[in-house]
Amino acid sequence: MKKIQLHILLISFGIFFGTSFVSIAQEKQQDSLAIAKQEVNQDNLGNVTDKFQEYFFRALAQRGIENYEKAVKALLQCEELKPNNTAVFYELGKNYKDLEEYTKAENYLYKALDEKQGNQDILTELYDVYYLTQNYTEAIKIAKQLSKFNIDYYEDIANLYVIKQQYPQALEALDYVDAREGKSEYRDALRAKIFSETEDASLEENYLQEELAKYPNDTDSYLSLMYFYAKQNQLEKTYQVAEQLLGVYPNAQEAHYALYKKYLANYEDDKAVNSMKTVLKGNLNETMKKEVVKDFMQLVKEKPKYEQALMQTLDNELGQDGETNKQMASFYLGKDNKKAILNLQAALKENPTDFATAKDLMLLYVEEKMPSKAILLAEEFMATYPSQPILYLVTGVANNTLENFNEAEENLLMGLDYLIDNPKMESDFYQQLSIAYQALGNDKEAKRFQQKFENIQKTL
Repeated sequence: MKKIQLHILLISFGIFFGTSFVSIAQEKQQDSLAIAKQEVNQDNLGNVTDKFQEYFFRALAQRGIENYEKAVKALLQCEELKPNNTAVFYELGKNYKDLEEYTKAENYLYKALDEKQGNQDILTELYDVYYLTQNYTEAIKIAKQLSKFNIDYYEDIANLYVIKQQYPQALEALDYVDAREGKSEYRDALRAKIFSETEDASLEENYLQEELAKYPNDTDSYLSLMYFYAKQNQLEKTYQVAEQLLGVYPNAQEAHYALYKKYLANYEDDKAVNSMKTVLKGNLNETMKKEVVKDFMQLVKEKPKYEQALMQTLDNELGQDGETNKQMASFYLGKDNKKAILNLQAALKENPTDFATAKDLMLLYVEEKMPSKAILLAEEFMATYPSQPILYLVTGVANNTLENFNEAEENLLMGLDYLIDNPKMESDFYQQLSIAYQALGNDKEAKRFQQKFENIQKTL
């Protein structure tokens, strides 16, 4: 794929689309020196002077070591000797581009293109020039010419239209590739990005309706359209799509995504609970699943009698996903801390570097009198996050609990060195240090840190 895509994606969409793209030139396994030599051979220079060849290949050698100014100097001498040589124009264009003299680069590349209409290498260099100068209108024109060599240039075209905030044209470019190559995760992600940026909701609605018309037997098509209407708070249309789905699949669990919302709106709580339990058994994506769980939790807050149904559903249907496990832990916290711990452990297994989850888990270990586990987890994360004071506070508290007071003192003093502008945590450190020193028989330090603790508490 094209090298320019990487530039566009990093600027427009961040690391989320940070795939490594390989340039067409790289795919052909030709460096700039080889291409230029080929250009000379193809031009059939004939009776050129030895001086011309000397200057020309000197330019290629200088370019090879990225000495673009000397390369240009040699090429200009070539131009004096042979004023209308395509290879010279092409090489001047490339070197001026790398010197960021883009106007000169553009002029020379067009001179080369006049001699070799539609040449892929020249067009690729022009494409670079227009992208680097943010002349996206011209870049799109060049990309359309390059698409005859590689249809994936239409992905570049879509990205360029997004930069210009011309979203309908961007979607047309993506549809063009999809129609010829089939769908791809990359294009689907880019399309979703477009829908999230544009204020014209009809673009997404039209696309989803067209997808449903193309694939009337695909439950995902119905779900996507239901989700769209739910986000727009168009509940009646959400129900209509659910009815369409039930017309195709009378027992479709996914239809309950709309039905439970209808029941909640009509205060038919028993039916809503049954529908939520049913839809969570269906083929929901994680975003929709989290939405259903959130609505279920909200209902339980208002109607505690459904708590057991929620817990049973969470245990039965949602125990494997990291994000859902965190939702479950949040729900169980304070109600059933042992289950909260199990769910945080499962979430951390899904994402072993999730510091927020690890912090919640080690704090629960401390609260539930599991100090050894708290120490092991905190020390594990110290290797990656050595300046996080909470890790030292946790190990300090846990060591105090285990009556390892010397270790507690060491951890707590070390953690204080990393603490910045957090009075509440600072007071916790002082309180734990007072406990450690008291146990070690150092009454003076115990009183000093107890006084520090009390002074901060007065300000909180």
